[in-house]
Amino acid sequence: MIRATTGALMGVMTPVLGKLTALLKEYDRLKGLHPRITSLRDELRSIKAALEDLSQLEEPSLQVKEWMNQLRELSYDIQDCIDDFVHGPVQDGAHDGLTSKIAGWLRTIQHYHQIGGNVDKLKERAVEVNDRRKRLKLDVVPSSSSAMAIHPRLSALFEEADRIIGFDGPRDELVNVLVGETDLVQERRVISIVGAGGIGKTTLANQVYKEVKSQFQFAVFASVSRTPDVKKILSGVLLEILDGSNAMSVDDSQRIKEDLSSLKVEYNQLVQKIRENLHNKRYFVLIDDIWSKQAWKDIQCAFPYNNNASWIMTTTRIQEVAESCSFPQVYYVYPMKHLDNDASKRLFLKRIFAHEDDCPFELKDVTYDILKKCDGLPLAIVNMASLLATKPTTKLEWVRVRNSLYSALEQDNELAVVRRILLLSYYDLPCYLKMCLLDLSAFPEDHEIDCERLVWRWAAEGLVVAQQGQNVEEIAEGYFNELINRNMIQSEDINTDGRVTSCRVHDIMLDLLISLSSEENFVAILNSQKCTTSTYKIRRLSLQGNCEEHHMWLNTGNFSHVRSVSVFGDCKRLPPLIGLQTLRVLDAVDCNQLEEDNVYIEDIGSLHQLRYLSLGPLFSRLPREIKNLRLLQTLDLTRADIRELPASIIELHQLVRLFVNVCVKFPSGFSNLRALQELKWFGCDNNSLDVVLELGQLSKLKKLHICWGIFDDTNGDEDRYKKCFLSSLCKLGEGNLQTLHIDGLLRNVDSLIDSWCPPPRHLQDFEIGSISHTIPSWISSLSALMFLCITVEQLEQEDMQVLKDLPALVSLTLEASNSKEVLTINRGGFQCLKQFCFVLRFWASDVGSAPIVDKTRGPNLLFGEGAAPKLEKLSIHCRARDMVSAEGVASNFGISHLASLKQLRVSIACSGARLWEVEATLDAIHNACTLTPNPNLQLETFVFWSEYMAKDEEHKHDTYIAKEDHVVQLQAASSTSPVPDRRVPFTTVKT
Repeated sequence: MIRATTGALMGVMTPVLGKLTALLKEYDRLKGLHPRITSLRDELRSIKAALEDLSQLEEPSLQVKEWMNQLRELSYDIQDCIDDFVHGPVQDGAHDGLTSKIAGWLRTIQHYHQIGGNVDKLKERAVEVNDRRKRLKLDVVPSSSSAMAIHPRLSALFEEADRIIGFDGPRDELVNVLVGETDLVQERRVISIVGAGGIGKTTLANQVYKEVKSQFQFAVFASVSRTPDVKKILSGVLLEILDGSNAMSVDDSQRIKEDLSSLKVEYNQLVQKIRENLHNKRYFVLIDDIWSKQAWKDIQCAFPYNNNASWIMTTTRIQEVAESCSFPQVYYVYPMKHLDNDASKRLFLKRIFAHEDDCPFELKDVTYDILKKCDGLPLAIVNMASLLATKPTTKLEWVRVRNSLYSALEQDNELAVVRRILLLSYYDLPCYLKMCLLDLSAFPEDHEIDCERLVWRWAAEGLVVAQQGQNVEEIAEGYFNELINRNMIQSEDINTDGRVTSCRVHDIMLDLLISLSSEENFVAILNSQKCTTSTYKIRRLSLQGNCEEHHMWLNTGNFSHVRSVSVFGDCKRLPPLIGLQTLRVLDAVDCNQLEEDNVYIEDIGSLHQLRYLSLGPLFSRLPREIKNLRLLQTLDLTRADIRELPASIIELHQLVRLFVNVCVKFPSGFSNLRALQELKWFGCDNNSLDVVLELGQLSKLKKLHICWGIFDDTNGDEDRYKKCFLSSLCKLGEGNLQTLHIDGLLRNVDSLIDSWCPPPRHLQDFEIGSISHTIPSWISSLSALMFLCITVEQLEQEDMQVLKDLPALVSLTLEASNSKEVLTINRGGFQCLKQFCFVLRFWASDVGSAPIVDKTRGPNLLFGEGAAPKLEKLSIHCRARDMVSAEGVASNFGISHLASLKQLRVSIACSGARLWEVEATLDAIHNACTLTPNPNLQLETFVFWSEYMAKDEEHKHDTYIAKEDHVVQLQAASSTSPVPDRRVPFTTVKT
């Protein structure tokens, strides 16, 4: 357990040492403080070295735990002291008189004197902590016990098949891949099973292993673990091979076995010996629990590339490792899924009762609650069932267990297995990721967490370790992606370019994080059911739900050392803001009951360390004291009911991100926000012409979301606003503008957009919601443009010529009201495009239209050979009546020419089309998919407006039909499935 504790503690100490070093280098005004700070830093360095030695301990003693707690609190206090010094009182520039300057100097001297006293006290504490370590000999690492705990994962290898539920489908899929492609591909391949700890990777792999091993000449199993002994692993592999081989004499075999037992054989000899025995043999190797790419590299070279249809199967918790194992055939990565509700229930009840029907009816509701907590995680379901199997089968007992799941994770032997499995993933994290992961314990159960919100919070609180050449937000985003990659958190929403935009924490993992957070005094959680505060100073506070019974504590407690306050649900109170002197994050965007009257919003100006502020829907104003938040970087008022920003907001010179709703009125002079890089939203119709012009003076602005409202055009207001708006856009385009989204009813948008000169050279993301007549010709000059979403009235081949040569374009969404010609994409077009959504808009007039008998009709989109070589995701909305030629031949859009296509989604409007035309279109698309190079192409087809299809020829005198049998047939044709007859039935979603 000490590895978890020391890792988080190192995450606190490392930035403190960095701040002390930076303080000594950058501030020449320290003078008398300089030697004292140097001594304090050196003392901490000595303690940190001892802490690294202690990390070798498996389980710390109570003395070690207490010493580490004291060290953690000391580190926090030092960090607060540094921040207080760096961002302490400054002279007020509004008063230039001599008296005011002298008063300011006196305050500064007094502040320095106070800091000096604090440094001395902290130095005394550091010496005391270090002396205690030496006196108690806490850095003497005892020898590890000879009694080794059995790894809980290994029991999965001996699980009886009839006790395993929910794995039949995945097992059959993998077996079909391993034994079904022998005649197609002969080279050695690797299939990787990836998923979170406890999801059943080893169980599934072992079931597959037992099913297929008889079809190979050699079948070998090897377990790796977090800290692999590669020589020992390969020795075990070679022993298995020798046991199953008749190629050498008994004496030679015995001699090699004796050498292996004594570990006399070197790594290169092991590799060579295994390769010799497997040469020209068809083998199957299961390598379980790989944690790093390096471990895979060291092990895989022992297994030769031959042409005997050999396979290696690996299991890992880390997506990046899985892809490395299967490279270059990354479509052989198999992502494990949680059990569905039905399989979870059957697995749970079968472990407790002889038959599912034996479960008493009174336990139905509590069973649902327990399974909801397990959320399809097999390890949690099995161990929860094992725990309840030893308890009385009564509702009272089951409810008691349900309500004590949080503490049972630590105390009960059955659930302790779950904790140990999940802790392995936590142990493997670097210290900076441990800190960020613990921060997720501040969010309630089942809460969907926005990625950018996390990134900004981590940056504001100093959880991100700065690196040269990258800004803090980029590093924090890398942290988030790494947690997704390691399956520590679950992706909830993925945007058009494949990036995860929101996540969720599994309930069992969240319980573990809350437990660790409590041990580390990381977050104090308060709600109507529990209060996880500690005896130490509160550093972070999460208020979840109605905390009325704790309102006295909130009003009288000491929160002067709180760094972040997160508020959720129907919480109605906060600690007094006036006392939160070290607060960096105030996140109340998800609180729908917190009222201004209970917060004393004017006191917000006292939060001098605040860097992140978000407010919920019951806040209707910002006080003028907001100007005192000199360090504020993120201000999120998107959900607040604020209609006008105070004039004092222009004094927030470090504000980087400002998010408001479209109705907000900006003050004159808001161009003084020189650090502003992101602005969402800016409502043009709510602001004066002068303010619209000021928009162009925000020279650092990178991301801008604009809403164009409805103007009273009787006085020519809209034309004047357009001129001012265009002037601002041109200035921003010459600066750093990278993202521009324009929404709302913007009439004559062509004249405005076409007049943009010079074009925005750095633009990467351009989205315009208004309908344009054509695509602006200057878009072809945007060499940095990566994402484009645009709607036009008439789409022509000339428009495709404008877009096809954009060198960086990876995502394109094109919507058109009409297209009179086939839009052809030929060889060389869209070289970098990875995602393309083509939508032909269907208006109400299309529904019920008479059948078209147009001899020139055909598809609106057609890919030629060599077009869009990197396109992975394609979505097309079309009309069935356009898809079949006069000769009765249905188009398939040229899908077979798309070499990299992974996912295809086709939505077909059936109005005015005949049934045979719809079926012919679906068949043509399915047939084309079987000709693509990718064996893992996923196809989704949807049909709609089938009730308005034209009647068949035998009923040609009637206009429309809506027969039930036709509708049923079309619903059967609408599917979400892999292309038939392809032998790799699973897909990889890359984050």
